[in-house]
Amino acid sequence: MIFPIFLGEIPIPNPLLGGLVLGLIAVGVLAYWFVWPKKDEPPEVTPVDIAIDPMVPSGPKSLLGPTVRVYNVPVRIVAIVVAPAGRGHDILSEETLRGLMESFLPQMMDVVRAHRPDVYRWPGQMSTRGFSQRFFAQANLPGEHGEGTPWLAIAGRFDYQGTGYLVGLVGCADEDNPLGHILVEQKQQWTDIVRIS
Repeated sequence: MIFPIFLGEIPIPNPLLGGLVLGLIAVGVLAYWFVWPKKDEPPEVTPVDIAIDPMVPSGPKSLLGPTVRVYNVPVRIVAIVVAPAGRGHDILSEETLRGLMESFLPQMMDVVRAHRPDVYRWPGQMSTRGFSQRFFAQANLPGEHGEGTPWLAIAGRFDYQGTGYLVGLVGCADEDNPLGHILVEQKQQWTDIVRIS
């Protein structure tokens, strides 16, 4: 008999008051979701398309300055893509990009000045493989991934000042070659694959 006595002591609110309370709760939830400031998250940025015209070969014959050889084939660097390794990083600043290019390969800044490639700064990428696949797709080399044409693309990882970066190079030789897509598996391989003299 305690149960009915207990219920008798609880006041049952007026239905109008109950509706008002539920309405205030609903407004509070909506305000929280739509009005309350969100945590500063970086906007999702997609990589910029690499704009090359593979039907217009741009080999190194007419260039002055350092010679770039990829597996001993002379090439002109047409495009460079750089992205931080991992998400949540800002797009590279001009100063960081210059420092990275100076450390990337010996004389790389001289190559940039002489070859005048298009330089693309992509947002952070999760993995070397993912970056390479996206880079090779965006480079859109002619033929069977550039094989048997003057065009080639190289992608891999490079560390600069304790931070990992992903680098892609698009190059064009004067003659057809079998190179196509080249994935740099280890960061130490860059100097074996790409030589500047």
